[in-house]
Amino acid sequence: MELGQIEGLMEPGLKSSGNPENPKKVGALLRVIRETNELLQQSEDLTPDNLLVRSMMERLSLLLQLHYSAQEVQTVLQDGYMVQHLTMLQQKWARAEFELELADARHFYRCKEFHEERFQKLPYWPVYKSLVAAELAMLKPYLAFVRREKASPIVFVGSGPMPLSPIILHLCSGIEIVCLDSDQTACQSSSSLLAQAGLSHGIKVVMEKGEAFDYSPYRIIFVASLVRDKWSVLSQINATSPDSLVAVRTAEGMRQIRYEAVDEAELIRQGWSIVDRTRPESGLVINSTLILERSKQSGMSFS
Repeated sequence: MELGQIEGLMEPGLKSSGNPENPKKVGALLRVIRETNELLQQSEDLTPDNLLVRSMMERLSLLLQLHYSAQEVQTVLQDGYMVQHLTMLQQKWARAEFELELADARHFYRCKEFHEERFQKLPYWPVYKSLVAAELAMLKPYLAFVRREKASPIVFVGSGPMPLSPIILHLCSGIEIVCLDSDQTACQSSSSLLAQAGLSHGIKVVMEKGEAFDYSPYRIIFVASLVRDKWSVLSQINATSPDSLVAVRTAEGMRQIRYEAVDEAELIRQGWSIVDRTRPESGLVINSTLILERSKQSGMSFS
């Protein structure tokens, strides 16, 4: 369903306008959020087989990509129901996404013949491709250093059961990727998928918690949007590899209903500098990415 069609689900007069806030539009969105959350909380089956859950999540996801004023975003996030239930909604949403990726990965690696082109048939392939392309554009000078110096692989924390971002990163850059995940099922799934796709030589899978991993050999580190305890991961990165460049996926505006937003003011307080960022494309990409580094202390650089 296209965004124009999903906009039509909202009553006439509820579409984006020049007004700072449209109470009816905000109320309609809050109703959909509540309906989706209650369904997710009540559903034991969050696999793709639950078509009702899939439909409601798709509807809400598309609504979150519409244009909203800053005041509308603030009104929704400060709503009493949202304050009480946002974390639970994000946790269930993350689980449903995990189940979807796991089902797709199992379907792929059980195929007798598998080619990389099969990834491109996934409905969410364009989303990941667009986001990674924007990230690679920002990281271009740093990647050039990694290639020139034959430096260490890129680490991707929270790679999940279908590691599309690491796959795209590797295929587009040619650099080795280390997929890091603490979930055994995710690691088994991604390992099987990469082996079947013939990508195990360039993408490795390590099962360990991001907040306990030793990042000292690595210079570029990605942190996925679904990693919940990002602050502990960032603390561990700072402790073990303070001179690294870190790409942290976050969410802006109404998109932070779906994914946890990183508090940028807190990043600054903890000594991180935001050197660049991506912006989500309307109607396609949900996530934003913050490129972080520590204040220059050791004199090391990518130059």
